[in-house]
Amino acid sequence: MFGYVRPNKSELLVREYEQYKAVYCQLCKVLGQEYGPASRFLLSYDCTFYALLALAVSGAKLTEHKKTCAMNPLKHCRYLAGEGEAYQKAAALTVLLAYHKLQDDIADEGFLKSLGKRLLRPFFRRKARKAGLRYPFLAESAEKAMAAQAEAESAQAGLDACAEPTARLLSQVFGELAGGDARQEMPLSQFGYFLGRWVYLMDAADDLPEDLRTGAFNPFIAKLGFWGKTALTEEERRQADNFCNAALNRTAAQMALPLNLIDLMNFEPIIENVVQKGLPELQREILFLHIKEKPRREL
Repeated sequence: MFGYVRPNKSELLVREYEQYKAVYCQLCKVLGQEYGPASRFLLSYDCTFYALLALAVSGAKLTEHKKTCAMNPLKHCRYLAGEGEAYQKAAALTVLLAYHKLQDDIADEGFLKSLGKRLLRPFFRRKARKAGLRYPFLAESAEKAMAAQAEAESAQAGLDACAEPTARLLSQVFGELAGGDARQEMPLSQFGYFLGRWVYLMDAADDLPEDLRTGAFNPFIAKLGFWGKTALTEEERRQADNFCNAALNRTAAQMALPLNLIDLMNFEPIIENVVQKGLPELQREILFLHIKEKPRREL
């Protein structure tokens, strides 16, 4: 995924932030155990949020312990283990999405520019195959979403059509967390749908200046009538930022109702912080402060 779904640290209580970090570190640990030490570098905020949500809706019993950090032997980390397969599924989703992102980058870039990624592809393919064998539902959902995404962008479809695959992917994988509980499946699916749509729109808005420079497809470019431009004037950039912000706000507003209908038995304040404060703050930083956000390894 994209690394945009993270909390607003300054608005969390200290114990809540420590819990979030402990989930983040536990997912890192499970990635290493399941897919090898190098897989830890794929860790993202987005799949950490998926793990949080999985643990929250299942009401898993949580156990905290402290050990040396696998990435930094001089540092000690808190780890928050949980019953069930929340972390294993989050790790599998991390690997699957990273593989498909690599495939997409290779398809979009020239041979020389993508040479390093081509050399990495066998490694990613092996890890993705392992994840797919263990969780075929996640593998099938990710594969269909990425194929639909490539088709929509190849056809230079509109904003809604381009955002649909990511929206449907999160709708499916979040809905599956209900474990067959129809009462919870609908709000989880709807919440996932609008979060997925927001993530795609945020990424497209974030990449707009770079896509103009390189001539890459971006649905906001067509929507705003910027075809043929390689850079924007100050007024055009302001127009683009305001348009993207309005589209993102409309989508974010639609997350509120389904989120309120989900029974969160763990991490409710953290999940609400991510949705109500983390996403808007990141949106503000990217669109109005022009801070380029990328997934970060350290919290």
